Amino acid sequence: MPSLAQWLAAAICVAASSAATAEPSLEAKAICRAAMASITGRDLKLFQAADAPDGTIALTYARAFDNFVWAYHCRLEGNRVIWADEPGRWRQDAKDDKITFEAIGSGAQLRITISPANGSATQESFDRDKLLGR
Repeated sequence: MPSLAQWLAAAICVAASSAATAEPSLEAKAICRAAMASITGRDLKLFQAADAPDGTIALTYARAFDNFVWAYHCRLEGNRVIWADEPGRWRQDAKDDKITFEAIGSGAQLRITISPANGSATQESFDRDKLLGR
């Protein structure tokens, strides 16, 4: 006969899995779009994201006044956003800004934090519905 501890463990596992699947997490494309919008100071709506053949996220936006297309690549490592211009180097060195993300308000918003190597951090929050285009 199962002990009380076994029943509690089973109940906790079921509750944890139910809460985890109740609201899907933001996908990498949405996080990368928000991060690049914060980094560049551009409107989130300008960025298009697609899966790149190398497993990263390819992002583009067209500048309105001349339609020049800017291109970037992004990948996630834990809660950190690593990005690069196209063509360009990955921003992951100690002297580069550190870009992190976190879900806030039970996943209702995504917060992007930009922490310069020698300055104070800035934060920008994005509503989940805007990230997902709802």
